[in-house]
Amino acid sequence: MKKTLLLALFSVLLTSSLWADEVEPSDQLGPNQRWVERVEGTFGIPASGDVTSAVNLGFGGGLSFGYRFDPHFSISVASGYYQYDLKNVPSSNTGGNFAYIPLDMVFNYNFGDGEFRPYLSLGIGAAFNTYTLNSNEQGSAVQTIGYETGFFLSPAVGFLEVISPRAAIFVEGRMDMDMRSNNSLGMGNGTPSIFIPIQAGLTFFVI
Repeated sequence: MKKTLLLALFSVLLTSSLWADEVEPSDQLGPNQRWVERVEGTFGIPASGDVTSAVNLGFGGGLSFGYRFDPHFSISVASGYYQYDLKNVPSSNTGGNFAYIPLDMVFNYNFGDGEFRPYLSLGIGAAFNTYTLNSNEQGSAVQTIGYETGFFLSPAVGFLEVISPRAAIFVEGRMDMDMRSNNSLGMGNGTPSIFIPIQAGLTFFVI
């Protein structure tokens, strides 16, 4: 599976690098470079006390769709799925996880006109939290699920490498602040709960 994903990523990068030999002019965008789509994979780190003691490192991914007002500034709508398994379970017959799905508006500004461009972003929206506990009682599987919605804030810093006028690869560190208040799964109330997603992926400047 991993080899297939790596092969697919390499194929996309190779194809996109053949679209053109140089990056877009710094002062204008072509008509097919206004819309931007981004896809990413994530390695998540629980960072605040209420979650570091309750869940393990997590994984996830996201997708966003937006509009570039100029080569530096864009606004996007973003979402994804991020899951963290329970760290301490009472028995081998018990397990569970905490997951959240953010839905936010992301304001992004990148610096410079070359192929390498640092950037800052800020996402504001809501997080849809899910608390899942699985257990086995007398040979029967039992699953308990709880839901909660909270305010969500996600500042980020990263850099992108432009590989053609229509595509770039990026690496990003983000701080997800999830204003959750549920104490399920042995997690204390978050004010907020903080996660640090480390992300990498592809940005396309054409849909």
